Amino acid sequence: MRRWLVLAVVMGALSAFAVGAVVARGLVPCDVLEAQPSCYVALRAGPAEDVMGLLDVQGAPAYATTGELLLTTVAVDEDLGLREWLAASMSAGVEAVPREQLFPVGRNRDEVAEYNAALMADSQLTATLAALDELGFDVTGEGALVAAVVEDAVTDQLEVGDVITAVDGRPVTDNRGVVDAVQARRPGDRMTLSVRRDDGEEQVEIVLGAAADDRERPYVGVLLSTDLALPVDVQIDAGVIGGPSAGLMFALSIIEILGADDLTGGAVVAGTGTLDRDGVVGAIGGIRQKILGATERQDGGRAATVFLVPSGNLEEAQGAPVSRDVTLVPVGTLDEALAALAALTEGREPLGALALEGR
Repeated sequence: MRRWLVLAVVMGALSAFAVGAVVARGLVPCDVLEAQPSCYVALRAGPAEDVMGLLDVQGAPAYATTGELLLTTVAVDEDLGLREWLAASMSAGVEAVPREQLFPVGRNRDEVAEYNAALMADSQLTATLAALDELGFDVTGEGALVAAVVEDAVTDQLEVGDVITAVDGRPVTDNRGVVDAVQARRPGDRMTLSVRRDDGEEQVEIVLGAAADDRERPYVGVLLSTDLALPVDVQIDAGVIGGPSAGLMFALSIIEILGADDLTGGAVVAGTGTLDRDGVVGAIGGIRQKILGATERQDGGRAATVFLVPSGNLEEAQGAPVSRDVTLVPVGTLDEALAALAALTEGREPLGALALEGR
């Protein structure tokens, strides 16, 4: 009620009815008034899919699995009317978040989709590397691969598919080498990149820009992956799913298929979390919706009884309004996730496990 009173005072001559109509239609800019439906999107439970069914592994023996490892997703409702916005604001299972969190100002839907697809591709590669490292395979990096170039990039001389092999004459073998070199500089500094394109190599000079959210932080405007010589060919068909948050589940599924140990013991285990090359699990958005999607599967599959939660999301995860009991297991690294699964298959309680009871 207070929102409408404040709005009526701000708008002055407009009647309460007229003000409501203006807000419902999103005619007031969000930077003037954020509390209106057009400034938000709703996050709902999305599908949960068994990653093992998405994997194609060539070049090494594959082991049969007895359970499921589910990646979890969030469905986004972009077009909120007043009724949907109010319902999302009051629902425990739906979360209304500012639109700019998913669709940054200045980025159209195609650009956001392209960026999320690039993040997904990078998460698959990083998960593959982390899994192969865990399994003892030898993985060699051959440079930083340009996976995406955004519209406001500081140069038009870099293309998707380029491989950066050196920065200012110093060789780099992976994306981290380039990122570290950039972060050590300041906006306005010049850098020379050695770039392999097709069968040739050229030098690209760039001037570092400044990040929109931090003018002291250097910015290039490209998303980098790593160009690798892999001993095993791993393909993951994630369809239209985008973003980096399935990294942990990708890595666990690769280890499940290529490793001799049965990680699930026949159970249905869901989870989420970004993953870096060192096996560190990062927090994600929409954790409650992902837990709901895993315990109330839209495809009619078996509900997850265990959910691997990034440690940074544990407090929020405990508020998921589940209808079935599920065990939440906080994990901060890939090794912790593997230890938790080992404990479960041996009948022990994983470290830090919490029982979330169905309502």
